[in-house]
Amino acid sequence: MKKLAVIDIGSNSMRLLIVKVINGRNYQLVDELKSIVRLGRDMTAEGAIDEKKIEAAIITLSHFKRLCSSYDVTEITAVATEAVRRASNQKEFISRVKEEIGIDIRVLSGNEEAYFDYLAVVNSIDVDSALLMDIGGSSTEFILVKNRKMEECISIPMGAITLTDKFLSFKGNKQKKLKELESFLVSSFDGIKWLKKAEGMTLVGIGGSQRTVAKIHRNKINYPFSNSHNYMISSKDVANIYNSLKDMEISQYRKVKGISKDRADIFIGAICCIAGVVKYCSTDKLCISENGLRQGIIYSKLIKNYPPLVENILNFSLSNIVNNYGLPKDHLKLVWHFAEKLCSAFSDVLPMKDDDYKVLKSAIMLSDCGISLGFGSQRKYSFYIIKNLKIYGLTHREQIMAAFVVSDFEESKIKKSDYFGKILDTKDVGMIKKLSLIFYISRSLDRAYDGNVTDIDIRSEKEKIILNIISKRESQLEIGMIDECKDYFYKVFGKVLLVK
Repeated sequence: MKKLAVIDIGSNSMRLLIVKVINGRNYQLVDELKSIVRLGRDMTAEGAIDEKKIEAAIITLSHFKRLCSSYDVTEITAVATEAVRRASNQKEFISRVKEEIGIDIRVLSGNEEAYFDYLAVVNSIDVDSALLMDIGGSSTEFILVKNRKMEECISIPMGAITLTDKFLSFKGNKQKKLKELESFLVSSFDGIKWLKKAEGMTLVGIGGSQRTVAKIHRNKINYPFSNSHNYMISSKDVANIYNSLKDMEISQYRKVKGISKDRADIFIGAICCIAGVVKYCSTDKLCISENGLRQGIIYSKLIKNYPPLVENILNFSLSNIVNNYGLPKDHLKLVWHFAEKLCSAFSDVLPMKDDDYKVLKSAIMLSDCGISLGFGSQRKYSFYIIKNLKIYGLTHREQIMAAFVVSDFEESKIKKSDYFGKILDTKDVGMIKKLSLIFYISRSLDRAYDGNVTDIDIRSEKEKIILNIISKRESQLEIGMIDECKDYFYKVFGKVLLVK
């Protein structure tokens, strides 16, 4: 078991990510830390990083190194992006960090930065084709993805800091300055010959400014789910956020819910760029990725094939969580086997789509994660954990459905929840009801966690479903558990359940 650390020395912020690698492929987040240094601001006329910024960066890196030492990190990967990439005193900065902190810095090219962004997104969001956009402090990366492959990529030297400083840091007519910025952006986009290939595609936003857009939108609509990863915003809502902000003074941004005080003074340049891309590419929605450069580097170290792509995002994510929580793998594998058989046999009364299978599988594989907090209330604890986990490969709707499938089903409880009407609808509640029954019966078939029931045979007739249990020894425990749901089974499916 080893621990890896990735340090991202960006133009606006510096970030540390520490993960523990389990079985060579699975990983667990150990710690992360962020510091706003803004290496890309106040550069000298010769293009050198300001001395005070260098000193602040070295202090931050010393804190990062100390944290790595306390966790016994075995490998540190430190990378720098646009501010260091274009700095005239790049070599001096790197040498000082090596001498004073003992950390080797690798300066990434724009294409390398885009590549790691690509790995982070395609391994954590279930998207086949999209335009990825990472807007940082001093650069913006665009990546065109088709069929999960990186078809085009480019890094251009403009970001939240540089755009704001160039167009909006001076006194004068703000609306006129914004018009100039918008025209500059269109001209920049025109220079990317392949960008129009992304017309109509989903835009996947990476970076702190993109997450800020999500926070503003979530606060505006009182969204009941705090996870920004895979959060969807319509192009109309992106335009509305930009239009509402461009009429405000930048000094007022700190009062806007979702904009942090550290980002308020540079956010207008970023949101103008984001809204500009949405309009330029006629995209229908913006999807937010919480994963970027650091996570992409982690994936490149975990996955040995090239390019390092996981075959199934959800399965990879569930495997991670199962390992992290130490859940009983053999039991879960057997329960999922039973569930798949039940779903196949019930196809006439339970038509299942791919996303329904994803919900059910997630519920089954994570159903025991609440036991670690206490037996007796594990369903309640599991609901809370599943709701708040980062489960890659699921939409927010699917994740909330999985959490409700695990909990003791109460239709009225779901309809009274904050999720109903904003994430879930009546059709979803009906599916949760059915999946909860499959979940209950499947788990009952291995109630003792001992693999007594080795297989099942199901026969569906006109008015009844016959479930034959194949077991190593008597199976009264399992039969008794299933008998408890017979009345509810008839109510939901309109058929009598017979267990033999």
